[in-house]
Amino acid sequence: MTRSTRPDPRALFLSRRAVLRAGLGAGLLAACGGRRGPADALAPTAAIPDDGDDDDDDAALDDATPLACTAPTADNIEGPFFKPGAPSRSVLVAADTPGERLAVGGLVTSTDCRPLGDVRLEIWHADHRGAYDNDGFTFRGALRSDADGRWDVRTILPGRYLNGRRYRPAHLHLKLRAAGHRPLTTQLYFDGDPYNDGDPFLVPSLIMPVERTRRGARARFDFVLEPA
Repeated sequence: MTRSTRPDPRALFLSRRAVLRAGLGAGLLAACGGRRGPADALAPTAAIPDDGDDDDDDAALDDATPLACTAPTADNIEGPFFKPGAPSRSVLVAADTPGERLAVGGLVTSTDCRPLGDVRLEIWHADHRGAYDNDGFTFRGALRSDADGRWDVRTILPGRYLNGRRYRPAHLHLKLRAAGHRPLTTQLYFDGDPYNDGDPFLVPSLIMPVERTRRGARARFDFVLEPA
């Protein structure tokens, strides 16, 4: 597994509109692969309806300034549940989808800090109870960064289930492909998850700070791709 020297994003994340609240607390769900755990660990979080207020709808991306763009983003295990052919979409939830809403986004740059447009991103993760949809494409999508390198996804916090004898921390799976750059397969984790410590696969530079808003959780991550 490649480890990155990229600075810890917890020391770099700043939001101009809200103060970052420390940790996700006991309500944060985790996901990776394995069997489900006890019923009390799988209780869904409350769904937060879309109230039409766009003020909190920027996925924590207040500007197009990269947080760090010198070291390539660390890769991470693909896991057993990747499925090709995800539909082109960046909104993975409907109004009645169970789970706590998550807005996540950021930039894609090269190691020279140049924004990368038209980068293909594939994302997949478990539902609020820790199950992957292997028959269809629930919580699976494909999108492209815009001309300024921005990417943005609306979904839920994934659920937890056991991998062997312990839970893996909550995470999102992603694959990125950009012309002239090495492809990246990685995962994004959440600051404050109680299962981060001791996880054998977690890379600290892949942990995202999480901000709580009245509409749910919000996180930012900037990918840095290595030239081929």
